[in-house]
Amino acid sequence: MGEVEIRALATGETSAAELLLDAELGGRRQARLGEVLDVLVLDGYAAWDGERLVGIATYAHDGDRSELAALAVTADRRRRGIGGRLVDVVASAARRRGAGELWLVTTNDNLDALRLYQRHGFRLTALHAGAVDRARITKPTIPLLGRHGIPIHDELVLVRPLP
Repeated sequence: MGEVEIRALATGETSAAELLLDAELGGRRQARLGEVLDVLVLDGYAAWDGERLVGIATYAHDGDRSELAALAVTADRRRRGIGGRLVDVVASAARRRGAGELWLVTTNDNLDALRLYQRHGFRLTALHAGAVDRARITKPTIPLLGRHGIPIHDELVLVRPLP
């Protein structure tokens, strides 16, 4: 394993990105806040270890806010700083586009992500109780249990100011 290079996600890298999202997030279509979003139609960044895609982050920009729509790192490369680097690259890109904050949605079971996000300046701003239960109507492949055996029911919104 060499040095990980982070660069803008290129159009020709969509297949590799889709495979990573299938493995780590259940696909490119992510349910959040009552809708399903194709995160690969958004701008993004990819983390490459040589020829291997090991991480991806996509984001949407809307005026003075940007959304971190997807963040995924391969299971064998977690806890090595790749996710944090991707978050910071997206935050910098959002700031350059005039965003005053970066926000995201995650689920109540996602303890590793909650730790990462809070270490990178995000704060919990909203709880949508039962939102994942409702999302299963449109995306029935959402699992009932998370990685730590925690039942998945709720969506959490976190926000990072971008001074």
